Amino acid sequence: MDLDASTSKERKISRIKLSDQVAEDIRRRIAREGLKPGDRLPNERTLMEHYGCSKGTMREALKALEVEGMVRMLSGPNGGPEIQDASIEIATQHLRQYLHFQQLDFAHVYELRQSLEVSLARNVIGKLTEDHFRRLEENIRLCEEANAVRDRPVVRRVETEFHDILCDASDNVLLVFFCRFLNSMLRDLVSYRSESMQEHEIFGEENIESHKQLLTALRAENADAVAAIMHDHMCCAESYMRRLDASFRSDLLSRS
Repeated sequence: MDLDASTSKERKISRIKLSDQVAEDIRRRIAREGLKPGDRLPNERTLMEHYGCSKGTMREALKALEVEGMVRMLSGPNGGPEIQDASIEIATQHLRQYLHFQQLDFAHVYELRQSLEVSLARNVIGKLTEDHFRRLEENIRLCEEANAVRDRPVVRRVETEFHDILCDASDNVLLVFFCRFLNSMLRDLVSYRSESMQEHEIFGEENIESHKQLLTALRAENADAVAAIMHDHMCCAESYMRRLDASFRSDLLSRS
């Protein structure tokens, strides 16, 4: 190996903070030992002795893992780092940060939704329990009530929650993640420049009718009908978004 190249590589490695190296080694330990949510790591002092680092370095490493959602710090005499389940909210926020600096419009979103939501609807056929069906029926009822009193924010929120209930029944974790991510963006980050209440009501009625048809087809486990209804539903939703002059908020970074 070229001496200059080797020296350059060593310099790059040496610039990695010790706390980052410790955090990376803990990630590898979690994977290597097959640790699950609820499992405990050694306490702070034991970890300090193992890595031969200061309290400040150890706390910085654990804080980085906590921010990532990998661990949570328990307080008290028996406290310390505990493995926790990965949070979809944290992953979603990272994706929003990325998209904040990109050119994003509804054509991109619905290009994906027309594919992903159809796949989701097909995936949950035969997996929906009576509890899922009860929740879907209740969701439609709430949407009808909110649309009748022109409560536009509630209507839009409940409409996306219908699709989140379908996610609850799916066994495809990647499909669920991306569907939930798009649902959260539509629920949290959309502004409508058109204030036409009639247009919003008609949009709400169209969504309610689509959801009723989906519910019937899902109960009948009619895969072709489910796919066709969901595809038409997504095309209709995109059309109304354009008619209502919808846009994503300019700020995708804020967490409120």
